[in-house]
This record gives sequence, structure tokens and C-alpha cells, in this order.
Amino acid sequence: MFDLDLRDSLSSMPRKLWTAAELDEMTPAEVDQLFKASIVRDLDEVPPAFLARVRADVEAHIAATEASQKP
Repeated sequence: MFDLDLRDSLSSMPRKLWTAAELDEMTPAEVDQLFKASIVRDLDEVPPAFLARVRADVEAHIAATEASQKP
């Protein structure tokens, strides 16, 4: 239902891709800290194209869910 291939709209968000080997060398606390640091909490930091695609997917899901719940 959702378009999960959002790589193009995320291209402006710089990020490090961690390998399994790199993660294996970290302590659980370091992995947890890395995960927490990767979460974007400010929508101003999200590329507009990505935000628009996510919003459209969510609105479509809500519309489909509400339509299927009507008697």
C-alpha cells in the first residue's frame, strides 16, 4: 500500500550507511545512541519531496481505511 522506495526523495539528507561489520564492533549502547541520533524530529530538516510523498501515502491510507469502515 505504501510506496517504500523513497530513496530519490531522501537524496538531500546526508547520512552515513553503517555496515554490519561496523555495527558489530560497537557496543549496544553505541548502536542505541546511533539509532537515536538518526531520528529526525524537526520537519524543517525533512526534504519537501519526501514529506509530500509520505503525506500523500498516509492520506491515501486514511481514506481507504475510512471508506472500508463505513457501514
